[in-house]
Amino acid sequence: MSKRSGPLAPGVAFIIGGARGLGNAVAVSFAKEGARGVVLVDIQDEQTFAEGQKNVEEYGTECLRIRADVTKEADVEQAVQQAVEKFGRIDYAANFAGILGPRDPISEISLPEWQKTQDVNSTGMLVATKYEMRQMMKQASIDGIEEGRVPQQGSIVNCASVNSLFSVAGTVAYTASKHACHGITKAAALEGRTHNIRVNAVSPGFLPTKLVEMGEDEEANEAWKTLWRGLTNRQGRNATLEEVGDVVVLLSLPRMSLVNAQNLFIDGGFTINAGNF
Repeated sequence: MSKRSGPLAPGVAFIIGGARGLGNAVAVSFAKEGARGVVLVDIQDEQTFAEGQKNVEEYGTECLRIRADVTKEADVEQAVQQAVEKFGRIDYAANFAGILGPRDPISEISLPEWQKTQDVNSTGMLVATKYEMRQMMKQASIDGIEEGRVPQQGSIVNCASVNSLFSVAGTVAYTASKHACHGITKAAALEGRTHNIRVNAVSPGFLPTKLVEMGEDEEANEAWKTLWRGLTNRQGRNATLEEVGDVVVLLSLPRMSLVNAQNLFIDGGFTINAGNF
């Protein structure tokens, strides 16, 4: 008998929304844990892509960047094909593209803005999962599976939110999209397990990302700052993007072989805390 050794995640990671913010933190966490290749899929500009790639390559990991729009099915299909052409397979997928959407009450919401949020956050995630699963279904098991464990052809982690369980007034589009994310994850997990593919979700708490940057309305900004302080207090402390990235890597590992269809809350106890807000 020998102890486990070597890199935790030596395979290929495919990160949608990976050029910046939380998605890039996930990509960097895979690089830190020894991934032989990381694919950044995003719609961002060249400078943002270059910065995201640099963050990954600092750990000696080969990085491929692909511009794709998750609201266009052909883009996502092509991105998967390009990743496989480069690295031969996809071992770990993480779907982290997302927008906050309108902050209007339901009585005032714009249907086009509502639909845009669904197109990115839920339909985009569905399409990503579709093509990731197709690839994983036809590839061999990940290398290094321990004796007695089932084969593992791949892992998919979708980014939900604490809003997949709760909500905040003025976030109906975002909340609905994240409930959908949880539902898609559960259905995909039941379909994927017959092909040795696990599908899970993570629900981060409150993080300093581009998603929550304020607009130009000063009164609305003050209200948003007050709300944010309350949410952070309930979470217990400020969180870092890296804390979420590391959880995604761990959830993707073959040694998590029985963990499927879960929505893991990464929120410092926010969702169970009724004591302060």
